[in-house]
Parts: sequence; structure tokens; C-alpha cells
Amino acid sequence: MTQRAPIIDPFGRRIHYVRLSVTDRCNFRCLYCMPDEEVDFLDRSTLLSFEETGRLARVLAQMGVDRIRLTGGEPTVRRGFLDLVRQIAAAKEHGLRDLSMTTNGWNLAELGPALREAGLDRVNISLDTLDRDTFTRITQRDRLAEVLAGIDAVVAMGWLPLKINVVVCKGLNDGEVLSFVEHFAHLPVTIRFIEYMAFGESRFPLVPWSITKARLEERFTLEPVDGPQGSGPASYWRVVGTQVEVGTIGALSSQFCAACNRVRVTADGQLRNCLAYEPNAVSLRDVMRETSSDDDLEWAIRGAILRKPLSHIQLEDGSNSFEGTMVQIGG
Repeated sequence: MTQRAPIIDPFGRRIHYVRLSVTDRCNFRCLYCMPDEEVDFLDRSTLLSFEETGRLARVLAQMGVDRIRLTGGEPTVRRGFLDLVRQIAAAKEHGLRDLSMTTNGWNLAELGPALREAGLDRVNISLDTLDRDTFTRITQRDRLAEVLAGIDAVVAMGWLPLKINVVVCKGLNDGEVLSFVEHFAHLPVTIRFIEYMAFGESRFPLVPWSITKARLEERFTLEPVDGPQGSGPASYWRVVGTQVEVGTIGALSSQFCAACNRVRVTADGQLRNCLAYEPNAVSLRDVMRETSSDDDLEWAIRGAILRKPLSHIQLEDGSNSFEGTMVQIGG
């Protein structure tokens, strides 16, 4: 098995986690992710092919990347997605340990067993509200029942740990924090409350984790615990008297950039070191289409990561919002 030297950025951080977008399309139109105006979606010919994606995953694994998370858009809308999962899962023969996916859960009840069989190890489900009207407002789709069915299906399969990601937006869903714990109290799930990060023109003021935690502690006792597999930058607490754990990703109020171990690859193969604007992203797609040499691909990856910044510059007041849209960058 080919082994390559680990990836180290300019600040000595070892990069071993890649968020890999497989499409910029989605079957939802979430307010904080998809712009109101017509979106210029990528032409299919510009996307990484299945073979290119598999090759990239293999070389990354040889370079010490042991975690890949599939993102979008919504990954499951990519035509032939099961075959794509199989291509990427083949990198487990080269050192990849954990292949996961962030999904909106719309069709997970139907696809879950096949995805697991294809080599997907875990899923995170994005769900920002338990209220049907609010769900329809956020996503512009009346599909809350399908998402909840997807969560039930994952738990019934014993496909755990399962994380439910909640982006907390002031004036939109910040009043539902307690409802989430109460609704899922009987299930072994982890609910992660994520601080809203502004892209383009900010829509919502930040709700710091300290406020969310204080709301939870009005009703529940929280005990600190170690995070589940793939816990990354989040901190976790067990909610006493329930099967639920809660977590936080405080990207703004508790910036974790100093320990950042990840990079992103967009659906068209651009390597991005940070969610922040990156004017000189390297196209790994172009490298792969110009050469069949895996060594050349390796050095393109290393050269791109030498540009990784120390931290992002977005502030708690929402200033310095990130360029582009979340759906284009890949989460």
C-alpha cells in the first residue's frame, strides 16, 4: 500500500479531515444556505467525475486523511450517488477510517440501508426546526415528516452515532432549543446547536452558545462528556434523564481555528482551506485532467494547503461575512 507523508499546514496543524462536496444542488432552499435569486448551478461536465473523486479520496488517504465527510448541496441528489459512495469507500484500503455524510434527511428512510451497505459509516442530519410551518419557511419545502421518518429509520437500523445539526437563528428557531431535547429525549442521538455564520448579506443575528446553553439549563442538568466519533471542534454534554447528548459548535463565540484539521473540496474540485473567501483556490480537477500522475496530484494538494490561513475573520456581530453561498462552498 502506497504511503505518503502527512499533510502539515504552515502553522503546524496536521490536516486529516476533508469535507468533500459532491454537488451544489439541493432539494431544499434553506434561507441561510441558498440565495433568493436564481442560482447558477455547475454544469455536470465541471463536476469531479466518480473516477476523479475516487482517485482524489485514495491519494488523500495515502497522505494521512482518515476522515472524509460528503456534503453538498444535498449529496443524495447526485445521480448514481450509491456508486459514488462505493468509489470513495474504496479509499479505506489506503487508510481512510471514517466516511460520513451530512444530509437533509429527506430520502434517508428509503436510502439508508443501501448507503450503509455501500460503505457509508455515519450520517449527520440537518434539521433546524420541529414546527411544520417554520420548516416550510426555512426550507421552502413541506417535508418535515419525511426528515423525521429518516431519523427514525437511522435509529431503527442501529446506525449510530447519529448527530442532528441545528443552526440556531435569532427570531427564527432560537425558541425551540428545549423542544429539540424534549422531542428526542427517548432516542440515543446527539443534537448539535451550531452558531449561524453569515454568508453574503447576513439575515440573522448570532445566538452565542452561552445563551443556548443557559436556556437548556433552565430545565435540564448537563454533564460534560467526551464527544462521539467524529466530534471535531464541538463540545458535548449529556442531558441527565434522557438518552440525548447536546453539543455546540461555537465557530464565532469560541473560535476553534487554532486546532483546525480540515479542508474542503468543492463539487468542481476546488480545494478551499477555510469557509472564508479564498481568491486563489487550487483546482484539483484541472490537475487530474492534465496528468495521470498521483505524485503531481499530491504536490498540488500540498501547495494549496500551504495557503491555509491561521483563522477566519468573521466576527460575532456578523461583520466580515463570508463570500459566496454555503451551497456552493459545500458546508
